[in-house]
Amino acid sequence: MSRHLEGFDPADSASRAALLDRVNADDLPSLAAFLGGYLHEDWQLDHKSAAEAVYAFIGEADLDDVEELAADWAVLVEATRELELEAINRLLRERFRSGWHLAARAEIEAVAQELESALRE
Repeated sequence: MSRHLEGFDPADSASRAALLDRVNADDLPSLAAFLGGYLHEDWQLDHKSAAEAVYAFIGEADLDDVEELAADWAVLVEATRELELEAINRLLRERFRSGWHLAARAEIEAVAQELESALRE
């Protein structure tokens, strides 16, 4: 479990709400930097998918940066697990000013898989 998720109880609604409150640029700076640098308003000119964008990030970043993004991404995955896509998109837009608009939850999981794969290697 990510150090960012220590003490989180997925069965407890108050714990989930507190985690969701932490999904912001101040608490998750690596996520904010990734969204701003790779999933900005013109991101599709550079990458075909969010997973491809994180793959590019992994190729350019050092291990510490990949670990930090993976930890922040784990918070995003868990905090938004029960949200509808529109609520996730609004959160990304309002809290991170991201140009990424999810069409499916699988996009979040695909990025998580790329990060997990990079950390296993």
